[in-house]
Amino acid sequence: MKNIFLLPYAGGSVSGYRPYVADFPEHVGVVVPVEIPGRGKRSHESFATSIPECAAVTVDQLASVDEDYILHGHCMGALLAFEVIKLLEARGRRLPRFMVSSGRNAPKYRTNWSQQVAGLDDEQFFYALKEVGGVPRGLNFAMSRQFLIVIRHDQAMSRDYDPGETKISVPILALAGRDDGMTNAAALAEWQNYTSDFVSVQWLEGQHYFIFDQAREVASCIEEFSRQVSH
Repeated sequence: MKNIFLLPYAGGSVSGYRPYVADFPEHVGVVVPVEIPGRGKRSHESFATSIPECAAVTVDQLASVDEDYILHGHCMGALLAFEVIKLLEARGRRLPRFMVSSGRNAPKYRTNWSQQVAGLDDEQFFYALKEVGGVPRGLNFAMSRQFLIVIRHDQAMSRDYDPGETKISVPILALAGRDDGMTNAAALAEWQNYTSDFVSVQWLEGQHYFIFDQAREVASCIEEFSRQVSH
């Protein structure tokens, strides 16, 4: 049984992954959400100002891992995973068996939706998020101030991100929702330009946050990809 370290989407935290963790089949792996600064148990820390900076203050949570593991990032988390792996490689640390990206085109692409909502006021932004499933269950606008602060910081990091030219050397499993307007087949396939190993793109039902009610389906994809990596 291996650990699957899970990096957050914009606005996400460890607590937001709890239902997914509970539903994920343990025979495939134990999902371990990773907290980044500015939220949850790290809410006392200042927000990172860029994806590489955020990766640099997160990588130490993985640097001491001495057994097989997988690194998974959803949306913004996929960019973080990519940068964390680059740092691990540069430091000669143990690499994940493979990386899982879900809900994210290849790193060079910016999400049109994120750019469209950047100028909205808080109320408009809240309801735009709600339309794509990005608001935590039970959270209403009146109670959303801190959540909106966090997600605006995260989205700014993602919009400004430049992946550079460095490739990673681990395989990549790219998962996408069939009804997710933030990804498309051509841009997903371009993850191949960011690794010297191989890439597999797999489609599941659902919109942008499709992984949350399909933990078992995600696990099946990871299990199958793990077999491919082993051969």
